[in-house]
Amino acid sequence: MNLTRVRRTGIAAVAVGFALTLSACSSDANSSADTPTPVETTVEGSGPITIGSFNFGESRILANIYSQVLQAAGFEPTIKELTNREVVEPALEDGEVQVVPEYIGTLTEFLNAKANGPDAAAVSSDDVNATLAAGQKLANAAGITLLVPSAAADQNAFAVTRAFSEENGITTLSDLAEYSKNNKVVLGGPAECPTRDFCQPGLEDVYGLKVGDFVSLDAGGPLTKTALNQGKIDVGLIFSSDGAIDANDYVVLEDDKSLQNSDNIVAAVNTAALTPALEKALNDVNAALTTSDLVSLNKQVDIDRGDPATVAAAWLKSKGLVS
Repeated sequence: MNLTRVRRTGIAAVAVGFALTLSACSSDANSSADTPTPVETTVEGSGPITIGSFNFGESRILANIYSQVLQAAGFEPTIKELTNREVVEPALEDGEVQVVPEYIGTLTEFLNAKANGPDAAAVSSDDVNATLAAGQKLANAAGITLLVPSAAADQNAFAVTRAFSEENGITTLSDLAEYSKNNKVVLGGPAECPTRDFCQPGLEDVYGLKVGDFVSLDAGGPLTKTALNQGKIDVGLIFSSDGAIDANDYVVLEDDKSLQNSDNIVAAVNTAALTPALEKALNDVNAALTTSDLVSLNKQVDIDRGDPATVAAAWLKSKGLVS
């Protein structure tokens, strides 16, 4: 079982682990219409497109990036902010929105559970291509097409302070496991960590890490970051695109034995709305996006309080994707 991003999901044991369920109400503030006009099938971009987003910072940034690159390609995009995947996926399936910046592993397991039941065996893995193939098969049945995944990923990660990394020569989880043979390692994370395969048991089984103590905190949230900064834990569960990585100068330890499943950014498109121009514009974005970019973008919005649309515009210009 996996641990999923706290702002994407809520704590519950489902196919990919710490699934979270967001409870906020849907907001249509950025939508110009409840039922967008279907996109015309033309080689050049044209017509209205509604982009759905989840209600957290990273999704808002990605939705604005998609919106602005589609506008530059000739479309007339609007953004419709929704809430959780239980709302967003049906909206995409029904054509209420035509595009959603998604996460390949989490979406695949959501569709898997929807099609095959909550106890269905997981079909996602650390192999992004295999996960895409499994996800696309499930998405096809729902009238959804998954485009080429980005190298950028937002997935479970384990971080240490820069001082701890440099003092002990630790940059990978294997390094940390070797260090734990002669030193006490204090791990911090959500209460479920000691029983979840992709948290403490995975670190112990896959890497041979000896956990000296576990401190129950939160899933990559302020409690974990404060404990890291204050030296109360040596390593903490965070998320690989968290803006706090840059803000606090954390070192994310390389998952050199592929403990975590892939959760790369992927454009999910209502198949009826897919055109060559739409596909090219979104694939160009995801080809240019890196996890380091996500960290920087998230810091600018979540920590520095920048406007998602302004931050998105600057990134697109820096990559030469808009003029």
